[in-house]
Amino acid sequence: MARKDSVLLFIPALIGGIIVVSIFLLDLQLADFQEAYFREVIDETRRNNFFLIRFCKEQLEANDPEKIRRLLRTSGPNPVVAKIIARSRGVVAETENAPDYLAEHIRSPRIRGLFKKNDQEDVLVKYDETLNSFMVYHSAHFNAGGQDYILVMAAKCNSMTMLMRQTRDGMIILTILGILSTIVLIVYFCSIIRSPLNRLFASMSKIAAGELEYPVYVPRYGLVREIAICLQSLTEQLKKQIVSLRDDANEREAILDALTEAILLVNASGRVERWNRTACGLFPGLEPAAKLPECPAELREYIEKVGETGVYSEELSVKRGEKERQLLANAVSFTRDGGKYVLVSITDLSDIRKLEAYRTEFIAAISHEMKTPLTGIVGAVDAINNGALDNEEYKSRCIQTLTRQSERLHTLLQSFLTLSSLETMRKGTENDFLPVLPAAVIRGAAEECRSMAEAAEIDLVVGECSSIEFPGDFLLLQQALNSLITNAVLHSGTKRIEVSAVAAEGKQIDFLVRDYGCGIAPEHRERIFKRFYRIPGSRNGPGNGIGLAIVKHIALYHGGNVSVVSEPDAGAEFHLRIPY
Repeated sequence: MARKDSVLLFIPALIGGIIVVSIFLLDLQLADFQEAYFREVIDETRRNNFFLIRFCKEQLEANDPEKIRRLLRTSGPNPVVAKIIARSRGVVAETENAPDYLAEHIRSPRIRGLFKKNDQEDVLVKYDETLNSFMVYHSAHFNAGGQDYILVMAAKCNSMTMLMRQTRDGMIILTILGILSTIVLIVYFCSIIRSPLNRLFASMSKIAAGELEYPVYVPRYGLVREIAICLQSLTEQLKKQIVSLRDDANEREAILDALTEAILLVNASGRVERWNRTACGLFPGLEPAAKLPECPAELREYIEKVGETGVYSEELSVKRGEKERQLLANAVSFTRDGGKYVLVSITDLSDIRKLEAYRTEFIAAISHEMKTPLTGIVGAVDAINNGALDNEEYKSRCIQTLTRQSERLHTLLQSFLTLSSLETMRKGTENDFLPVLPAAVIRGAAEECRSMAEAAEIDLVVGECSSIEFPGDFLLLQQALNSLITNAVLHSGTKRIEVSAVAAEGKQIDFLVRDYGCGIAPEHRERIFKRFYRIPGSRNGPGNGIGLAIVKHIALYHGGNVSVVSEPDAGAEFHLRIPY
């Protein structure tokens, strides 16, 4: 600002310079005026003296010098002294009672030396320092009656002297006033304008650099104060606008990050300028702190197709490790600031495809599970319609079939409803539970399953039971153990089942169901807890593939988990861990 505001000092300096130059030009004009004035005085003096010399000639030729003396005694507005000298007789006539300073001037050798040229007539104007005035001197040679005479005159120019003196005094005063005005203007500009402007500029520079909380300098008075107040108001509005824009930008970022679709903004050079958090998960090269990363390789060919049509949609297959993801990409191109951009929205269809597969599998499984009891029921109904009621043996067999298949269908529907209910239930809280003893849960489950185990000639043993009381749902936990024991009875081929509950690490109660049967192959261990999944080879046996899925959701409802440890032909251990 110090260099830029030098113009503020240049303005008063220029004004002062103009005043000084004007006075100098006025002085030159005054000198020209003085020269012209004295030129006219000289000419006028010569014209007047022409008549005076002619008058003097006439009187001298008439031998009447008295009239000349009377004429020389007449004084005009300016003091004049004159003398007529004959070469042989001396002074013929001269001004009487003339001021001593004029008489002295006419007798002065210096004045007499003014007319050394011996011209016929000469007029001079000189400034006399003694009198501090301009003097007009006239010398003329003439002849009268055969005698040579010399007319010598000296006159004081009071009016011109006074005019020049007053004019020059005025010019000096004007010069002093001009210099003082320039100094005052410079001081005013420095103290009232330049210094406040510099401080205001410094504060605005801080704000422009991003320090929005830096205060705007406002002087106490002067024109700059009004400017500073306006700038302060504009700064406050700017702060509000910036905060609003920042909030809007944060809101847009939050919205983008909350979207389940991946959003990418690709410029004409193939660089990604904006992307959201979902895009980081789909494309590892898009890190949050990266600066304009390159467009992912899987999308480059797709981006080129968008450039050709402006709008494009296509399904893409992207391989991530051993998994292949199905993506639906929708893109549109637009122009901004003269550059071409492509906005890409990518939806991950992998979960949707998986859900569709689950839905298809579920429909197939439920259809298969319901097909067997419904077939039995339909067959029994057909037999009854064909006269089976007339035969007691057929009648009894049809009733048993209807009863058995109806119970099987009821059990299937009840299990399905229980699983659906558990899948929609959130994790329980302490307010949802009551104190439960592990021993009570195990005894209840063992007593309910003992008859089934004895019928299959399986020894059901209740082992160690912890005495730690924990919050839980007694009936759901007992149902989970029933499912684990029933699953071991029906599918393990074991002769012994052990059930226990011990305190495990992490403040957990570990309900253990151990069998010594055929075991479970590794490829089936994670999948057996999915609904309707049954190990190949066991599909013709009893069960509907829902029991272990129910156990899993009961564990999740209690904030715990279920797992299996097994090897083929070495039995299996099912662990239901519930925190306390």
